[in-house]
Order: sequence, then structure tokens, then C-alpha cells
Amino acid sequence: MKRAGLLVLTVVMAACGGPTTSESIEKLITRRDSLQQVQYQLDKELNAIDQQIALLDTSASKEDVKLQKLITMQKDRMAKMELKVRQLENKLSKPEEDNLTPVAVKEMKGETFKHYITVYGEVEADKYAMISPEMGGRIQGIPVNEGQRVGKGELLVSLNTEAIQKQIEGLESSLEFAVSTFEKQDVLWKQGIGSEMQYLQAKNTKENLEAQLESLKAQKQMAQIRAPFDGVVDKIFLKVGELASPGFPVVEFVNLSRITIKADVPEKFIDEVKTGQEVELTFAALPGMILTAPIKNVAKVINSASRTFQIELSVNNAGERIKPNMVSSIRINDFTRESAFVVPSLVIRKDISGEFLYLVKEQEGKSIISKQYVKPGKANNDQSLILEGLQEGDQVVVEGFHLVSTGLPVKVVE
Repeated sequence: MKRAGLLVLTVVMAACGGPTTSESIEKLITRRDSLQQVQYQLDKELNAIDQQIALLDTSASKEDVKLQKLITMQKDRMAKMELKVRQLENKLSKPEEDNLTPVAVKEMKGETFKHYITVYGEVEADKYAMISPEMGGRIQGIPVNEGQRVGKGELLVSLNTEAIQKQIEGLESSLEFAVSTFEKQDVLWKQGIGSEMQYLQAKNTKENLEAQLESLKAQKQMAQIRAPFDGVVDKIFLKVGELASPGFPVVEFVNLSRITIKADVPEKFIDEVKTGQEVELTFAALPGMILTAPIKNVAKVINSASRTFQIELSVNNAGERIKPNMVSSIRINDFTRESAFVVPSLVIRKDISGEFLYLVKEQEGKSIISKQYVKPGKANNDQSLILEGLQEGDQVVVEGFHLVSTGLPVKVVE
């Protein structure tokens, strides 16, 4: 059966035409691989035909049929193994360049390297108030709702002022009489009629009543809680009819158009952080939002417990998406170098002699791996600054570095 397969394969090769000296190696390899696949298919079909013949042969016993099936299965396995062997042999015959380890390189050119430190700050509203009344009293009215935006000076809460109002009305009546009396005494005094004592008593009575009236009106004004600035009523803690007292908040009031962020920075960075320095802000709760803002203030005192100093930022809060008590990540640029050599941190290797990089150098027309010891500096975002050991134009291996060693020829790929 094997001879029949080879005969058919010979016929196929003859039909395809024999190889010529003008054909390239690539074309010959392609033709060889194709014919080997054809040979495998022919062997497989011949085995199937042998099995069918055995099944149709009435003179064959059942044991012979079973045996033929086993023989066919083993032949199929052998055909597969022969194909795999040929494929492995083909790999050995490929050009040397195809067997070289592929690597990617980065050519060293001066670039800007920036290092950042990250600290975390808490958001506060620039304008925030927990408002309580200046005097005690029963709440008479709350003309606003939670979430309502109001302007500066608008009434938020009013207390019961009936007692004060009655006192005001009584004083206004007494003051009206006192003013009339004083005006008459003033006319008489200017005409030289009456005593000075009568004039002064009338004047003093009028002025005392005026002062008392102003005091009562001020107290009545204190019974009204008004918005200290433009903002939003965030929370109302009491209800109409309940008692309000000084020092106990009735309304939580906030304006989110501008926020303050405070953060603690380790003291070792005290010389790198300056007032007015631009920083980058992000928020875990608001993915995609990146803001920049200058440092408004740098504390002059180090916290003895945490060994940190505080920085303060003031940020415009467009759309009021940033809320008080959110946590912000603050990136501060503490180091910058121009015309620096920068490589991925992962490609820096280490041995008993120190840290090194693999370079690709041309030797006799081949790309050969070379080991170069270097002195790394700061690292940022998986990129490391190289302080010593590299020159302009060096080809640093950045992909495939774990597959190479000194002196190994490689193939540079994009």
C-alpha cells in the first residue's frame, strides 16, 4: 500500500514539475511543504480504502476484519507522526535568520524626564456653614427646602417673635409720646421758658426709648436666620414648632462653586514643594476627571507627630461635581531633567557586579547582544532615568530582553 501512495505522489510531483535552479529557496520550501501534506492525505485515503476492502471481502473472517481496523488505525497514526517529523526537519532547514531571537529596541535620544510624588487630600467647601440662631426660640417658619438654591440674605428660618413684637409696639407708643414731649420742651427752652432740667429729662427719656426700641428690633432681627452667602440648603435639622437654641445647628448651608483641598506631604520634600507650583488632581469617585491647580499655601511648620507639612489648594468646581469630604490624589512634580536617557524599568537587570542593560550592536553585519552596566536614577510610571552608562544612539533591548544573553545574535523587529 505504501508503494501505491509513493507512486501517486510521484505522479503528482511530475505534474507539478520538478524544481529548477531559477526558483528561489522560499518557493522550493513552499512546494515541499505542500507536497508533504499531499502525501499525508494520500496515505490516509489508502488506509481507508484498505479498511473498506476488508469490510466488503466476504471471505475474510471477523477476526481478520478487526485486525484490519487495528492495522488501519496504526497506519493513520504513523502517517501523522511522519508528517510531524518532516515538519520538524523542515524547521532545521530554514535560513539562519528565521532561527534568531526577535527583539525590539529603543534608540537612546535625549528626552524630558519628570518625577512625581503622590499625596492624598480631603475636599472642603470654601463656603460652608452650620447655621444656628443667635437667640433661643420656637421655630415659626422654614420658607426653604433641602436642596434649594438661595441668594445671600434670603430668609432660611424664622423664630416666634410675638413677645418682642408686643414690646416693640409698647415702646413705639411710649416713644411717640416722649418725642412729642421733647419737641414741646425744646420749643419752650429755645424761647427761654421752663427749666433746663425739664428739657434734659424730656431729651433723656426720648433717647432711652429710642435705644430700647433699636435693641428690641435687633433682637427681632436675630430671630431670623438668613443666608450668609449664595448657596444651597443641604440639610435642615429641625421642624416648625421645635425649639432652636444658639450653638445648635438648624441649617447646613454650602456653596460648592469653589473648593479647598488640604493634604499632608512628607517633610523630606519640603524643598521641592513651593507656593504657586502647579499640581495635578484626580478623584477616585470621578474617573476621567483630571484638574490642574496651583498650590495656594505651604505650611511653615512640620507636624511633629506625622513628620509632614500641609499644603492647601483652591480649585474652581465647575458643575459642582466635586463634593466635600471626597479624597483627591495630588501629583506633585518634584524633579525634572531635560535631555535624559529613559528606559522601561523592567528592562534593567541585575547581577553580582551591578545593574545593567542589554544593547544591540552591529558586528560583522550581524546584530549581537552586548551587556552594558548602568547607574539608574529616579523612576516614574514604570520608566527609569539612566544617569550613567549610556550614549546617544545606543540600541537598548526593551522587548525580548529575558530571552537573550551576551554575545547572542538576534533579529531586531519593530
